Amino acid sequence: MSARLEAAEGASDRALAEARALIAEAEAHDGSSPVSDQAVLAAAQGQRALLRFSEAGGAAGEAAAPVAIGIIGQGEIDLAVRPSERGRGIGSAALAQTLARADGELRAWAHGENPAAEALLSRAGFAPVRSLFRMALDPALLPSDGRDPLAVPAPSGLRLRAFDPERPADAGAWVRANAAAFATHPEQGRITEADFALMRQEPWFEPSDLILLAEDPGAELAGSTWIKTVRGDDEVECELYAVGVRPEHAGRGLGRLLLDVTLARMAQHSPDRVTLYVDGENERAVRLYEHASFTVDSRSRQWARPASSGVDDTMDA
Repeated sequence: MSARLEAAEGASDRALAEARALIAEAEAHDGSSPVSDQAVLAAAQGQRALLRFSEAGGAAGEAAAPVAIGIIGQGEIDLAVRPSERGRGIGSAALAQTLARADGELRAWAHGENPAAEALLSRAGFAPVRSLFRMALDPALLPSDGRDPLAVPAPSGLRLRAFDPERPADAGAWVRANAAAFATHPEQGRITEADFALMRQEPWFEPSDLILLAEDPGAELAGSTWIKTVRGDDEVECELYAVGVRPEHAGRGLGRLLLDVTLARMAQHSPDRVTLYVDGENERAVRLYEHASFTVDSRSRQWARPASSGVDDTMDA
């Protein structure tokens, strides 16, 4: 039987802080985040609904931490259950209540090797439609020659430089180039300048980790690479957050160039872990990363449910 939950909807500063804390706890337990950065960003902007679930009849008071959180909107659903509360029907109950607020076709990720999440989605009428690989690189394979990433030779007419927060044109240039590079990508390609501004407020953001391949002269970009560096108590992880090249610059070897720049910049952080995420169906990108000695570390799957699934959202635990 599913647990009895009460849902609180809203994205106040406190609600977002509680959601991020629960997501971080789940990521530490599972080895991968149960919720995408884009989903949290959209909730913070009011574009998706943030739900915090507590057990009905539990301890009263506003200080009670949620046992699960859900994010829904823009055709997507994300769900995370506190690790210590799993195995009691919390996930089933939270998913049912979240789905009750939804209309139309929905998509959801089961992150990492997660049979329990996939079973929940299958019972709710979802089917797998897309794969995502997390790839990892042995940090010992990063460049050891101390090279300056901005000194990597670029083709004529292009130059490498770091994002400059004091240069207003840089934000718009990056958003335009990113949208062009990821025009067919369902998440990355729709980042707006408002989204980008919020992303730069994240504690992990460093301007020098966002390297632009700029047209010279000119303000437009041919591409960019962005590294997410997360520093824990005893570990530093560098993630290749996003690397892209404008379609009109394809065929010039710029993807390989930007990957070389990425690895040189990562080496400056002396990370304990090096990772990236790539669509499993993007065989060209997977081959590029494999050529650089990345290997598949884990696989995630995206699941979809049609607008009318005919499935009862009241599920057993």
